[in-house]
Amino acid sequence: MTGPQESVSCPQLRRAGPAMALVLPAVLLGLLWIACGSDEAQDREPRQEEEPGQADAVAPGELARAVVQILAVGEDTQLVWSGSGTVISEDGLILTNAHVVDDRANEYDFLGVAVTSRSDEPPEQRWIAEIVAVDYALDLAVIRPVSDLDGNPPDVDVPFIPLGDSDEVEIGERIRILGFPGIGGETITYTEGAVSGFTAQKGIPVRAWIKTDATIAGGNSGGLAANAAGELIGVPTTLGSGSETAPSVDCRNLTDTNQDGRVDERDNCVVVGGFINGLRPVNLALPLTRAVENDQAYVSPFFTGALPPMGGSETPVGPLPDPPAPAFDNLVFADGVEPEGTPRREVSSLPAGAKGLYAFWDFSGIAGELTPDVTWDALWLIDGELAPEASTVGEPWIYGVSGQTWVAITNEKGLKEGLYELVLAVDGELLASARIAIGSD
Repeated sequence: MTGPQESVSCPQLRRAGPAMALVLPAVLLGLLWIACGSDEAQDREPRQEEEPGQADAVAPGELARAVVQILAVGEDTQLVWSGSGTVISEDGLILTNAHVVDDRANEYDFLGVAVTSRSDEPPEQRWIAEIVAVDYALDLAVIRPVSDLDGNPPDVDVPFIPLGDSDEVEIGERIRILGFPGIGGETITYTEGAVSGFTAQKGIPVRAWIKTDATIAGGNSGGLAANAAGELIGVPTTLGSGSETAPSVDCRNLTDTNQDGRVDERDNCVVVGGFINGLRPVNLALPLTRAVENDQAYVSPFFTGALPPMGGSETPVGPLPDPPAPAFDNLVFADGVEPEGTPRREVSSLPAGAKGLYAFWDFSGIAGELTPDVTWDALWLIDGELAPEASTVGEPWIYGVSGQTWVAITNEKGLKEGLYELVLAVDGELLASARIAIGSD
């Protein structure tokens, strides 16, 4: 930040260049030169530029008003499950996860939308909504309020969040998460984290997943992930819906989320430990929002035929097929990772002093609407001994049904020389392993 001894006007004048100088009177230029000193003097005491991202353009409290709670309401107005969503347009379009509004099995009667007036008070149910676009392959959906609770046209009097460009998000950037996690009361919750990486997925030409170290509880699924500018850049996505256990680390039934007066296995599982979770980049939602804005039916380009591509009460529901067997294929090592999450250069060995070893593989039949509670392991062994600080053990699988992902083991001082082995498993079942040597031996 600029120190008190510095004048903001002087460096602004220097950065503006000759074009600005031409429109200023000579007397004013002279006064500025006397007050500020020469460029040489300024070079001896360089101005400290403000770090980007230090100040948020939109405060969390303002963002909170655009984040809504979505309620799947069943018989006798009983809550079946809940999730989060974000108002993204002036007329009230709401972006959320597909599993938050999934009605293919007729598990609820209607969707309610609750709005937060004060961040220290529970949201108030205001509207009835309908599904207007859904992509179960991407786990994204758009819903729209159709009436208030009395059947009148909805009065959408809440702000909306503009969409950012998720392809411009960089590793290390701070992100802000808002949603309704269902723990510590029913009020909206704010957490922060950083972008920790990206994951590619076959068939998706842009980023498929943004990884973050922010703690995202199950009820936050479908909510807001915003950048410092207050733009929506991702949708927090935890697989599973209804009373199913949301994938997490240390996930417990701690509160009466279905409001039946009991805390039991029928309540939503609440995350109580930190973990790496996933954000669906908002750019993947653009085809859904454009279809709605143009009054066109949306059909997922990622639909594989295993599940109906569209939601809505008119969707015929039949028996779901058995899930495919999990598979990990084409496990390879590389010396780095490209920004889009692909291998930089495949290697069969690495020299001594290498600072990072990356492993990539294709996956299929792992998780999705059919198997929401899958866990996985990525175990790094060095000369036969487990490296626990670099290994992934029992974490939720958040990367979808098929695609490509990667893990890495790194050390800025150089990796230890020896024989490295990566062992990959899903739900305790070994699916793939490979070895590579680092160093002369």
